[in-house]
Amino acid sequence: MPASIPHISRRLALYLAVLVTAAFALLTAAATPAHSARAAAAPVYQATGWKAGTAFGVYSLSPDPYTIVYADDTARTKLWKYYPQPASQITASVGVTVTATTGIDSTPLSQCPPYHRIIVHYEYRPAGSPGISWTNACHNAADGSAWGGHIRLDSEYWTNPAWFTTDPILNEGFRKDAAAHELGHILGLDHPNQDLDKDGVIEHRECVTSTAGRKPIMCSGNRGPMATTDAGRYTTEYDLPGLRQLLANYTLRQQP
Repeated sequence: MPASIPHISRRLALYLAVLVTAAFALLTAAATPAHSARAAAAPVYQATGWKAGTAFGVYSLSPDPYTIVYADDTARTKLWKYYPQPASQITASVGVTVTATTGIDSTPLSQCPPYHRIIVHYEYRPAGSPGISWTNACHNAADGSAWGGHIRLDSEYWTNPAWFTTDPILNEGFRKDAAAHELGHILGLDHPNQDLDKDGVIEHRECVTSTAGRKPIMCSGNRGPMATTDAGRYTTEYDLPGLRQLLANYTLRQQP
């Protein structure tokens, strides 16, 4: 009997080794997908129908609230009605509170406004060319998030009652789109235009179109005629997913 004990011990040791190896394999297999998922969770700066404003230093959207104000009384009188809708849509659909107020802030264009303040201006040809609005987007140098800045809407859209089209309803829709488009720049979205026809030139309005016939509101050169119900509203297919990703980027960029 004593002579058989070493033999039994060797079998037992072998059996335990097999169990340990199998358990380790199971643990490794279970851990691998989660590890891979963590490794794959990286910031995204471009996808179908949207593009981050990395060219002007914005890589993410802060979760802290933003406030819209006006440069002077003229800007407030002319433009205040164009911002409650896009501000409310972003607040509800993205998860970042954007509040459209009727306040005035006289911070000059040469300076960034206070943290997360967006100042709207009513200017004649702010970019020096007919019909071109402009955005002075500021960014947080510490984390690359959208800081706020100056929206400079071309007054020609209003002084010429048929600037975009002779259809007054559609013309007003283009104005709403222009206001929301520039707000999108401030919050970190760039133009998503791409060379869809492969002619070597990225052209105005050359942007992806959804199955519902919608182009991103951030499409350069404006997105063209839109349904009345879509005027001034970010698309659920392109613009809103882009803003949500920018918000996700805020956390992702801080991970080791």
